[in-house]
Amino acid sequence: MSRPQIQKNHLNSLFFVFLPALLFITYLSIGKYYISPLSVFNKDSIGDTIIFDIRLPRAVEAMLFGACMGISGASLQTTLRNPLVSPYILGISSGAAFGAALSIAFFGTGYFLFTQPSAVLWSLIAIFLTLSLSRFRGHYSSVSLVLAGIIVSALFSGLLALIQILIEPEKTHTIVAWTVGRLHTVGWRDVATSTPLAILGILGLLIFRWRIFLLSMGDEEAKSLGIDVEKERILVVFFASIATASVVSVVGIIGWVCLISPHITRFIVGSAPQIFLPASISVGASFMLIADLISRTIWTFEIPVGIITTLVGAPLFLYLMRRAMHEWS
Repeated sequence: MSRPQIQKNHLNSLFFVFLPALLFITYLSIGKYYISPLSVFNKDSIGDTIIFDIRLPRAVEAMLFGACMGISGASLQTTLRNPLVSPYILGISSGAAFGAALSIAFFGTGYFLFTQPSAVLWSLIAIFLTLSLSRFRGHYSSVSLVLAGIIVSALFSGLLALIQILIEPEKTHTIVAWTVGRLHTVGWRDVATSTPLAILGILGLLIFRWRIFLLSMGDEEAKSLGIDVEKERILVVFFASIATASVVSVVGIIGWVCLISPHITRFIVGSAPQIFLPASISVGASFMLIADLISRTIWTFEIPVGIITTLVGAPLFLYLMRRAMHEWS
């Protein structure tokens, strides 16, 4: 590798480390009660409560959510060789949402030890259904994956609506508020609940990043290099599902982050595996911090962050659909 290329990689690494750190400090400072960035961590009776009890856990969870969605979307798009797939499109998010809502319906909101396993289980069931429906003669086409994902997402969205109709009104209110994203209610308990599985999913995908790159070359090329294609693909999907379910079970459904972040990352750094997946973590975390900061400061009352991400993600998805037939095979 040439010296200019090494220097460029070092600059990229520094950029992707300092960008979320800078946004993190900005996030903690800005709000209805402004706190100077230089005094964010100073001890102050009012500022201390606002920072450590309200903004800090929310910022950490927003970054964790964005990181999980960023690397999960990047891994799935690369592994399945389709720029339109994501945990949201493939039904993973809807499956996790249904699993979490099912746990809330039976046990209430106080049993997170049941909520997360339920979300993980149903996210895996959802992606299994999507891959099974879309597979034809051992291959996955771009069109079949997207269509199967839409069908599975619609199925679990319908089941989620059915749960809301059948259960008690107070639980219905909880689930409805949760399905539009609930970063505004996040506390340290939520951070502690989502972090272990989120880290497991992220580390698993990072460890497999070179295999993910080989899978992107196509099944025949990967097999010629000694890769067990089916096994490796299942492992990638498994870790992506764990990462997605870990945060969806706590935060709820915040759409499009898993689609937007990988494409922004690819535009900046390309698809080289040594930088693409780690950079997608940074971009996803940064995007969520920006979106949530906008959601709580743009108006006199707080707008659900899912609305902000959808307003950006939906037009981008339409744009990608038009480009996909020309740039991906």
